[in-house]
Amino acid sequence: MRVLFVSNLYPPHTLGGLENRCKETADMLRDRGHQVVILTSDFTSDASLDLSENYVHRLLKLEANIDNYRPLDFFIMRQKNEKLNEFAFRQISTSYNPELVVVWGMWNLTNNLPCLAEELFPGRVAYIIASYWPSDQDPHHNYWEMTANRMVGKIIKKPLRLLALKQLKREGYPPHLKYENVACVSNHVRTSLIDAGILHKSTVVIYPGIDPEPFIRHSSSAKSDDSHPLRLIYFGSLLQNKGVHTAIEALGQLNQGGYGAKVELTIIGGGHPDYESHLCELTKALGVDDKVTFVGRVPRAEIPAHLAEHDVFLFTSIWPEPMARVVMEAMAAGLVVIGSLVGGQVEMLFDGENSLTFQAEDANGLAKQIQRLIDEPDLQQRLAIAGRELVLERFTLDRMANEIEAWLLTIVNK
Repeated sequence: MRVLFVSNLYPPHTLGGLENRCKETADMLRDRGHQVVILTSDFTSDASLDLSENYVHRLLKLEANIDNYRPLDFFIMRQKNEKLNEFAFRQISTSYNPELVVVWGMWNLTNNLPCLAEELFPGRVAYIIASYWPSDQDPHHNYWEMTANRMVGKIIKKPLRLLALKQLKREGYPPHLKYENVACVSNHVRTSLIDAGILHKSTVVIYPGIDPEPFIRHSSSAKSDDSHPLRLIYFGSLLQNKGVHTAIEALGQLNQGGYGAKVELTIIGGGHPDYESHLCELTKALGVDDKVTFVGRVPRAEIPAHLAEHDVFLFTSIWPEPMARVVMEAMAAGLVVIGSLVGGQVEMLFDGENSLTFQAEDANGLAKQIQRLIDEPDLQQRLAIAGRELVLERFTLDRMANEIEAWLLTIVNK
């Protein structure tokens, strides 16, 4: 197959696991003999990084500044950027002549691109959806329909709002997409978007996967020491919707219940400065600052080694995550997962079988599950084994690649 991937971002420039998953999928297809070209944005997070891949074209313009919406850009730059994006897509399509266009991450990328793809490649556009972007409002409507906080802003914004919204309406933006061929990363995402009237019932589900080898290798070389407290770990973004505060609150309850000396928590990651400060203050207020270690951000390559030094991974998300790969990685590393029942995770976390679960933001429920592992050492071992077996059976990169390749071939061969 000759495949053209379209994505808002592409490694090494990433905001999360979604972009890394795009690269993994593209690389696996290339390894299997398929020709793959990537068309992505020119957004850069580090100008010093090597971007010499000749099959990656960083030509697209994002719809809005990635940190703050700039209203004047709507009138000055938007239409110019739309034309540049269309030119880039037509140029790559003409020179490469793909048999199939795969649309990946679309956050902050104009929907005019997949619309153009559907026009130029009828029936041969495949959407791999690992978020809820088809139901998200575009950044332009989101900004202009939002009321300004200050009086001066309201006075200035009102006439510009009318002009901007009139222009978007005249253009018919965002355009209607057909979504003829769609694969979602979980049944939760599929059902949510079908219920919203966006996707068709023909939409399939292809679960994501990981390479379990580095996690198993590091866990096998880790030294076993039963004398330490139960070592809990969270890694990921430090944002309110990730619910990390729930883990700290649960530690506070365990401390009050006499289990303080039996647990310790490591938090890896970074996020919003205000929320990070709140977490630090919370540990002090609850008297558990000596039991919580904030590591900060670490390179992805170091995560397997960090996991190997712990016993339990806490998945505390409040937001209905489509399907979190961090859970799979923790299971592959031999950790017991205690997770909130949100989003796609309900499709892989089964309480007492391969994990322990609790309701999002229920610190008391989380504390009780941690206490269970302290009181029942055999339960910890059994769940850890079952979790790793689940990943090896259903959530590997090879399995994901097989399913995606077979699905894309059925589209090409229609």
